[in-house]
Amino acid sequence: MKKKKETQSLNIDNFRWCVENDFQVYLVPMDSQGKGKHKIAVRRRGITTEGKDFIVKDGIRIDSKVTIGKEVYKNPAEAANNLNEVYEFLRRTYG
Repeated sequence: MKKKKETQSLNIDNFRWCVENDFQVYLVPMDSQGKGKHKIAVRRRGITTEGKDFIVKDGIRIDSKVTIGKEVYKNPAEAANNLNEVYEFLRRTYG
C-alpha cells in the first residue's frame, strides 16, 4: 500500500516575500470546471494591478506580465502542494 504524500506546510517567509515584491501566484485550471488538470501561474506586478493585465493609477498605466508554468498537475490539490517551490524559486531568483 502506497503512503499518501503529506501536504507541505506553507513557508510564510517566501510567501510574504512574493507579496511584498508584487508577485501573484495562483492556479490555472486546464478545463472549464476547474476539477481536473491545473498549472501554476505567476503574475509579476499582479498585486498592484489587482490581477488584471493592466491598471491605470494616477494617470499612469501599470502593466503586469503573466507566466504559466509548463508542469501539468492532476488536480488542484497536487498543484497547491507545489506552490512553496514556486515561492522559493521566485525569492531565490529575484531576491
